[in-house]
Amino acid sequence: MFCKFSSLSLPPYQCEMRMQRDAIIKSAAEMFVEQGIKAVRVDDIARQIGVSKRTLYEQFGDKEELLYQCLSYYAREQDRRHAELGAQAENILEAMLLVFGKVMETAEVGLRLQSNLRRFYPRVYERLMDEHRRQKGLEQFKIALRRGVEEGYFQGGGYLDFDLAITLLRYSVEGLVIRKDVLLSHNMSTNDALVFLVVNFLRGISTEKGIRFIDDFLEKQKAKK
Repeated sequence: MFCKFSSLSLPPYQCEMRMQRDAIIKSAAEMFVEQGIKAVRVDDIARQIGVSKRTLYEQFGDKEELLYQCLSYYAREQDRRHAELGAQAENILEAMLLVFGKVMETAEVGLRLQSNLRRFYPRVYERLMDEHRRQKGLEQFKIALRRGVEEGYFQGGGYLDFDLAITLLRYSVEGLVIRKDVLLSHNMSTNDALVFLVVNFLRGISTEKGIRFIDDFLEKQKAKK
């Protein structure tokens, strides 16, 4: 007898091992995200999940491989949720606003994970960056910007340098989250500052049609609160 796992038919013992591995990755990923990658030890994971350290090492080899699998899973889950959210939008600008709003909610966590990875687990960091580049995440962003131009929401005619725009936005977001010496006025939270940054970035590249849509979108979001 075989069990179905995704598109594969696996013998029961392999299916059970695969299900156990996925359950470990999901639970351990939550621990790394909530507690920080440096704070979580293999002992903590084994105790929390209710498996032996030997099982963890048999499944993953070492903490670095487990960490890589967990954060790769976390990134895929974030991408999946963002895709589902964007699919609900009426146009590309609304999709970007919805997804950016969700991204901002987890931006601080994501960038701190990235910073700690780069510092304490550089090999895992490089593997994840290579994976991100293969998935062409930035290319998807550029495609969205081009669609915005085609739909009349963003300025075209050679005005918008996609690579420069993405680079400036990325480093501005990282600067807000990572640097401790950035002073925010009026007791503004980091998340509020990120929303302000992204909204004004989009307004800066928008046409009059795009600006009207952004303003209407923000008014509707405000009314929901």
